[in-house]
Amino acid sequence: MNIDKIRLFLLCIAWSTAIINVIFGQSALVLANAGVLSLSFFFVLTFSHLKKESITIIIILFVVAFFLLDQFPSFEDFLSAGRFTLVFAALLPTMTLVRSASLKVKSVKNSQDLLRNLPTSISTSGFQIASHFFGSVINTGTFSILSAALPENSDKNYRKTIAEACLRGMNTSATWSPFFVAFAVGQAFIDTTNSWIAMACGILVGILFNFVSLPVFANGSTLNKIKYSLACLSPVFPLLTLIMLSVLSVSVFFDFTALSAVVLVMPVLIVIYLLFNLKNFYEIYSNTKSWLLNSSDDITVICIAMLVGYLISRSNSINDYILLLESAFFPSWSLLALTPLIITVFSFMGIHPVITSTIALSLLTTAQTDIHPALLMQAHLVGWAAGTMSSVASLSVLTCSNLFQVESRKLAFGPNLLTAVIFSLSSGVLLSFVNSLIY
Repeated sequence: MNIDKIRLFLLCIAWSTAIINVIFGQSALVLANAGVLSLSFFFVLTFSHLKKESITIIIILFVVAFFLLDQFPSFEDFLSAGRFTLVFAALLPTMTLVRSASLKVKSVKNSQDLLRNLPTSISTSGFQIASHFFGSVINTGTFSILSAALPENSDKNYRKTIAEACLRGMNTSATWSPFFVAFAVGQAFIDTTNSWIAMACGILVGILFNFVSLPVFANGSTLNKIKYSLACLSPVFPLLTLIMLSVLSVSVFFDFTALSAVVLVMPVLIVIYLLFNLKNFYEIYSNTKSWLLNSSDDITVICIAMLVGYLISRSNSINDYILLLESAFFPSWSLLALTPLIITVFSFMGIHPVITSTIALSLLTTAQTDIHPALLMQAHLVGWAAGTMSSVASLSVLTCSNLFQVESRKLAFGPNLLTAVIFSLSSGVLLSFVNSLIY
């Protein structure tokens, strides 16, 4: 058995025990601890395979932990943090499985055909809207679907324009979709009720963003153009609706976080799909296996960030920073307004949003500030969306660059750069204004 097979085996154990832990909670403590141990070994074997960017992020996280932790955590602290982190180790494999399955769904292929046949005057708005809805469920898997929907004779400029549209659409769905890591990170600090309020706010933010940006980038998009664009989603819309309702229903009925609901519901839906489409089993299995190994960096970074965030939020020394924050001259509204912009700017500098978001949420949810938790959650989601929209270190940009065959720097430093800044700044101001009406 080679190292990759061992890593895959360990990750699958962590994935399985995470699902069991979600269902049974404390009664499955032994299995959860086994999952933590398995995940730890996965990290050890994966370290030598990590990209330089991922290692840099992990080093920054350890430096942050060094300054914010009052003492070195005990074994029990690490174990507790590991159990908290375990479900995050299940999210990315789950989304990888979803991505693999989506490529074989007939309704998805029908939507691809409709997008491919859109007139050039409508294609930009069509791809942006399609990527927003597809992205809400399959995240970066959207780029695999939509890049395959490009006409075969597409030139470089057209591919770049469509790639930018897809980045805008997909990334801004992070403002409301529970299928994003960003939403899961937010729910690690914000209670479930306020998370759903934030989701409702995010839907409005997403709609507003698309209505404002489409006329700018799609040569004066009209309601008629939007109508034609939405028509491309008609084959897949019932499926997307079913998935969303299934996740939300399980979350509300069983009082699960969105993350837990996604991890539970999606494998079940895919098993049901495979029962009626057994011929696709091997290809879905093969793609999932391959993509899982390629996702090792993301799994490792996200899990370590959550581990550090958990330990920091329970550290006594964080109180010193909170007191400093509370005694500062900055009013609460300014902290809320600047949160998305700060996350965005640091993303441009190559600092993953998981770092800035974890620190910001740890501090602002613990400090006594007049900031509504739902609006703080939304501020974090906007910052994450804007930051990953136009960062050379963003998985979204790198994946989109590869699939659309456009240089990543041209995507990152193109029109979306200014769009991301304006989006984060204006959203922060809007959220701050709403917050002032509450307090």
